[in-house]
Amino acid sequence: MELTLTNVGVWWMQYNLAIINYALMMLQRSYPNSSPELTSTVVSCSLVGAIAGQLTFGYVGQVMGRRKGMIFTLLLSILGAVASAVLPWGVDSVYQVLAACRFVLGVGVGGVYPLSAASAVESSDDELKKSKVVAAVFSFQGVGQLFAPFMAYVLLCLGAEHSIGWRVLLLIGALPGLFVLRQAFQVKEDAPPSTSAPQNAANQADAEDSCRSELWDTLCADALLRRKLFGACASWFLFDLTFYGNVIFTPIILQSTYGWDKHHLSDVALCSLVVAAIALPGNLLTVLVVGKLSFKTIQIMGFLVMALLFLVLGLFFDQLLHFKGLLLGLYALTFFFSNFGPNVGTFCLPAEIFPEDVRVELNGVAAACGKLGAAVGAASFGLIEAQFGVSYLLALSATVSLLGALVTSKCIPAKHYHSSTRERMRA
Repeated sequence: MELTLTNVGVWWMQYNLAIINYALMMLQRSYPNSSPELTSTVVSCSLVGAIAGQLTFGYVGQVMGRRKGMIFTLLLSILGAVASAVLPWGVDSVYQVLAACRFVLGVGVGGVYPLSAASAVESSDDELKKSKVVAAVFSFQGVGQLFAPFMAYVLLCLGAEHSIGWRVLLLIGALPGLFVLRQAFQVKEDAPPSTSAPQNAANQADAEDSCRSELWDTLCADALLRRKLFGACASWFLFDLTFYGNVIFTPIILQSTYGWDKHHLSDVALCSLVVAAIALPGNLLTVLVVGKLSFKTIQIMGFLVMALLFLVLGLFFDQLLHFKGLLLGLYALTFFFSNFGPNVGTFCLPAEIFPEDVRVELNGVAAACGKLGAAVGAASFGLIEAQFGVSYLLALSATVSLLGALVTSKCIPAKHYHSSTRERMRA
């Protein structure tokens, strides 16, 4: 697939995942009958849907091709985004209906991960160029993360009614998808690497059954591949647990830090925008150093610096409340080293370490484990903050980051291969 399609898909995916908490801040002004449990459910539903999408479309992309898989993900994402924005007015169960729509959106958004990663890594035969392309594609996630608070801040500054503003924020999530969908129909499809082109439905079904069987046989017979898969899954789970927990609940953490109430939504959006702006150069720095540093080294280094920053914030949170600018800067640096670290590494390593004939499937499994961690973080961070406070939440993030560095060090091999595993087994 063309890189433009992949880049916009990654940016759009992150916007849709990050925008929900800003929309919820406005929604709660119009529908105050919410609770921490209810809002956590709405937030986590898109991430649970993403797990299903990553597992499903990783397989679809391997068997039917990247282009067809991307078209299906786009249609689901657009449907979910539009449905979220046009919910019936004045419905008492608005949060429950929104959660269902966000699940559909998540299924589509989740499919973008394995498809975009595989397409990027297959865009070049040159190893260094390939690594830079994958890192550059993923840097658009930072743009999507920045765009979410930016749009919220613009709407709030324009004086948009909260009852309309949250719908606009969610509807914006459908617009880039329409552009990407148009491009996807124009892209020429490469033959799926796992099968030859099927002549009819029966042949395609046989090919799909064979693909599933061969994947299982490959995993059972190849200990190195199992180790890689565990390392990719565990490190992505641990990273997304703390990353999405903090991304989605950044507004809540800022409200606790500054003592803002529901009347300071524009201030919350502005500070979130500052945090995202500081984090974005981390993606760009990764693109520059790829080739000098491996993705494994970048990921371990990022995890360790994140652990140190979260530990300092957690231990000295009460003291840092007297120096709010310093506190905000340290918190923003955790996102910088997320982007110059495991945020890029967890996306790029599976695309590199898995051979082509199982790349999309196993990338989808690893990405689904990441979104499982994200769903756990989204569902639990708000409850943990409400019960134990922000300092406990930050200290917990430090522990999770340290575990991520350990898993990466022990389970991701220093060198990887790109040859076909099945051919190597047959040889």
